[in-house]
Amino acid sequence: MDKRDAGVNMTIEFPNLSSRFDAEDIRKLREYNSLKHSKMTHKEILEDIRQGAESFMSEFSCCVAEKQAAYDAGKKK
Repeated sequence: MDKRDAGVNMTIEFPNLSSRFDAEDIRKLREYNSLKHSKMTHKEILEDIRQGAESFMSEFSCCVAEKQAAYDAGKKK
């Protein structure tokens, strides 16, 4: 039986990733996304990706702003 046929109401848990974030972690993420998207329409997949990108950019922008502030503070000394 294929994993996708195991059950319509199957919940997929986010994989545990290592602190190294290596090739195995990338494989786990790809499998997670593949299973998550297998029962979605094309439109739903695109919306899911857009939401993930917005979340990432929000967090990324915050980190960049913190680094820039620390850099600017160091330049003033």
